[in-house]
Amino acid sequence: MLDDEPMIELEGDRKKGKVEKRKLLERDIENAVCKYARDRYGMKAEKFTSPGRRAVPDRLFTVPCRRQGGFLFFIEFKAPGKKPTEKQERDHEERRQMGCKVFVVDDIDRGKKIVDAMYAFASEL
Repeated sequence: MLDDEPMIELEGDRKKGKVEKRKLLERDIENAVCKYARDRYGMKAEKFTSPGRRAVPDRLFTVPCRRQGGFLFFIEFKAPGKKPTEKQERDHEERRQMGCKVFVVDDIDRGKKIVDAMYAFASEL
């Protein structure tokens, strides 16, 4: 493991001063960002699947809006430094061409900033 690889601390035996660390995975980023969206803004962050299509974004976020009734956006989660596949890129671009907001996130802080920005955007609707 490289020294500059993103790591996550896991609950360990803190009385003995031991905290286990491991490489940050896609699911760690996804879980942290979804929890943040739910806890901070009351968003729904639902796993998104589409039968017959494998390249759809991972999550569909619903932002509560007073005036419009709701605002949706998608996030494709990736492990740190990883990129979407060609099929995923095509799907994302098709959705963007139809007016959807689609983001690719490989970092917890970036994911939280996107959630903050989408909440602020939806609040203006």
